[in-house]
Amino acid sequence: MKKLFVLGALILFIHPLFAQLEITPYNGWLWTGSVPMYNYPPYYSSQNARVNDRANYGIRAGYRLPSDLILEFEWNHTETDFIYRQFAGEKASIPLSANYYWLGGVREFKTGPVVPFGIFNLGMVNFKAIKSGDNTTMFAVGMGGGVKYFLSDKFGIRLQARLISPMQFAGVSLGCGIGSGGGGCGSGVNTYSAIIQGDFTGGVILKLGE
Repeated sequence: MKKLFVLGALILFIHPLFAQLEITPYNGWLWTGSVPMYNYPPYYSSQNARVNDRANYGIRAGYRLPSDLILEFEWNHTETDFIYRQFAGEKASIPLSANYYWLGGVREFKTGPVVPFGIFNLGMVNFKAIKSGDNTTMFAVGMGGGVKYFLSDKFGIRLQARLISPMQFAGVSLGCGIGSGGGGCGSGVNTYSAIIQGDFTGGVILKLGE
């Protein structure tokens, strides 16, 4: 799947029909929510496990089509913690890194220095336990909107809010003790419920091309 996204990004970069490229590095905040865990004695009981909200950063590369649409590739990274309580009630924490890879469309609703827009993304997210290296990848969808404010023909600011939903969240094979290097949880912490996330980002737009 990663190869498909890399191929898609390369096609965008070399495609001669696109007249203009927008590069937007950004920072922001990722709201990650919680996921249900079901009773699995003697390791943990039923609960809503928390994925900590953390800062994120990334870069977008958008190619303007002969319309009000922009085809966009995006990479987004964050590092966070998966927090849950063990069966005895003790809190456990597993450090995670998450990388999101998106392909999507941006629809601009007007021209001028202030440009409101809507977005829709399809992609994938890879969750990885930092200490053990265990990881899982799943499909994800995102939608939202924002505004661009152009200070010149080549430079602007982009503010955006988006809802994100991985199709399936399996806790990156989060076996108890993965975060600390320990063991003993067997099949580990697993959930197959969707998780709703959101991010709020701000970045600088650099326009290349004609």
